[in-house]
Amino acid sequence: MMVITTKHGEFECADITRKERRKFYKRVKEVFTSQDLSQLHELGDEFAVLAFKDDKKAEEALGGLTALQEDEVLTAIIGAYMGLDLGNLTGD
Repeated sequence: MMVITTKHGEFECADITRKERRKFYKRVKEVFTSQDLSQLHELGDEFAVLAFKDDKKAEEALGGLTALQEDEVLTAIIGAYMGLDLGNLTGD
């Protein structure tokens, strides 16, 4: 388990393997380079399931957040998994 600390709290996320990280790394670079909002949201949804193992657990972990807060947490999770500083992409 890895713990991601954000201004919205701490979130316990599943560990991923090197192979999983490599699989997602190319997609993360492509999506963040494109700045396509639809793709950014899809990527966040994918990482929510990756981090929390399924939609139900993702809902338990993120359900109390606003949409903006959830995006900030998911961006932090993506950054932590990939070893990237993605900054504040939500405009907040």
